[in-house]
Amino acid sequence: MKRWLNIDKETAKDLKETLFSLTFCTIGDLITGVTIGYFTNKIHVLPALLVLIPPAIGMRGNIFASLGSRLGTYLHTGELVIGREGSLLKDNINSSFSLTFLMSIYIGLLAWIIAEYFKMRASFIDLVLISLLAGIFSAFLMIFFTFLIAFLSYKRGWNPDNITAPLITLAGDIITLPLLFFSMEIVLFLNLQEKIALIVIFIIASIVNLFFSLKTEISKRILLESLPILAICGLLSSFSGSILGAKFEKIMKIAAILTIVPAFLEDGGAIGGILAARFSSALHIGEIRGKASKKVKNLFLTMHIVGIFIFPLIGIFGYIAGNIMGLQGYNILKMILISLIAGQIVIFIVNLLSLYISTIAYKFGINPDNVAIPILTSLMDFIGMFCLIGVALVL
Repeated sequence: MKRWLNIDKETAKDLKETLFSLTFCTIGDLITGVTIGYFTNKIHVLPALLVLIPPAIGMRGNIFASLGSRLGTYLHTGELVIGREGSLLKDNINSSFSLTFLMSIYIGLLAWIIAEYFKMRASFIDLVLISLLAGIFSAFLMIFFTFLIAFLSYKRGWNPDNITAPLITLAGDIITLPLLFFSMEIVLFLNLQEKIALIVIFIIASIVNLFFSLKTEISKRILLESLPILAICGLLSSFSGSILGAKFEKIMKIAAILTIVPAFLEDGGAIGGILAARFSSALHIGEIRGKASKKVKNLFLTMHIVGIFIFPLIGIFGYIAGNIMGLQGYNILKMILISLIAGQIVIFIVNLLSLYISTIAYKFGINPDNVAIPILTSLMDFIGMFCLIGVALVL
């Protein structure tokens, strides 16, 4: 009985911290949903931007939630002591900027290819430059928030692994979306020569930053392990953008559903991020010995319980946001049911994926902090979009 109570206390602590961070994340994602609703008319100016939104938001979460996960591991293992940071942080910052430069160009290219396929009005230079501007603007803010969240949570006795992924993805959502529209306004204002000059400057800056990043072993490992995974993840996130592109006309007729998409996808990704960060830290310190351990089962159960509270909130907030802005959509009961059922399906999938991706990476000598979160959040973009639309069609 005592043993059960001890486990129950640990599970209760995980539940409290996770529920807090995800509830905060969900409420914050309402801002993102409202932002999409507010800028709906501007999407008609450049419809291809709708294709760029999921990979751009996902990239921010992939890069900086991974950074937050690494910081959590450094703090747990004693490699990083607050107040005596040293070169470890500098290497992580340099590699994060290098990844931002490279991935911004990459997802801009992917968005242009998909937009061309769906015959949406798009310019290669415009989409790449919008992606670069939004990526660089947001990177400075995201670096600050990532360190703030990781260090503050650790100082207060909270497990950073339960906090960083949801709050960093939230910050990425809130920051990235307005910056995408802001960057679009800048790019559409510039002439062709000015656009090309800006892209050349950004490419040179990217090469210089990459050169300095590859000079240290820590940065080099982060880049070599992260880039292939981020490239795959950018492709997966772009697939979710292609779903929006393919259904553009129908989605515009029920535009209120757009207010649910950011919160739903990001909460699914955040749950995967929490699990990946927890499994990574546990693998590094030898806390997880078997895949079917009681700790693993308790974490799985915790996420399903959290989902019962979180996903109905998304449906309610989406309904309210849609009504406030006069967007056509579903009734409140249908919004709640769609979000709850699709959310529980997503949690079941992400539970299994997070465990196997983390353990397989660890067995092959790859740091799970560098690969698990990007893979999971990008898979959740595609799987989450598929589940959300699939459940909506069934209901």
